Amino acid sequence: MPNANRSNVYRTLVCFGINRVPQEKKQQASTFKEYEPGYLHIDVTYLPKLAGKKQYLFVAIDRATRVLYFEIYENKTAINAVEFLNNCKDFYPFTITHILTDNGLEFTDKFVTKDKQVSGKHKFDKLCSRSEIEHRLTQPVTPKTNGMVERVNGTIKNATVKAITYQNIDEMKQDLNKFLIFYNFNRGHGGLRKEIKVRTPYEALEYWYNLKPDLF
Repeated sequence: MPNANRSNVYRTLVCFGINRVPQEKKQQASTFKEYEPGYLHIDVTYLPKLAGKKQYLFVAIDRATRVLYFEIYENKTAINAVEFLNNCKDFYPFTITHILTDNGLEFTDKFVTKDKQVSGKHKFDKLCSRSEIEHRLTQPVTPKTNGMVERVNGTIKNATVKAITYQNIDEMKQDLNKFLIFYNFNRGHGGLRKEIKVRTPYEALEYWYNLKPDLF
């Protein structure tokens, strides 16, 4: 994946001069409390088979900034879900406080137990607990409750795998990487709150860093 981990994002903030906390009084943010950075919507979507192998895209998008992150895996397992979350923790420059996922076995054991309750023993839940992240689940058979990440799954595919036929996995990865950078830094996003007057996920990240640096 692109070199966009936490350190690199921070260096980018420094480059643009937004790592410094403004001296003037901060704008009041109480109105937007529910939209503060740190609430990730996470999902897994299918990619085309290449060389006879299935490919899965683990996708995360932050509710407040729409900053996007994804990785390709050959299996959608709990182990890969844990690895992906660890990589999300490295990638996002703010503290992750909440995660919303569906009820897939890679994320939860809710429908494995007799009483249909989360046991807390699932690998993904254990990592969330250690990281002080609240893991929330969608209502079964209602994907619209995680509609934000479902929509971005379609956006990713329409711009890449549905528009181009790739010869190999490396070619697909390279194109997806380019799209990830474009999405975060250049693509205008109508879903961002109008009152904060930003256009791209990166601009939203900049806004929140200046407004509430304690989140980072």
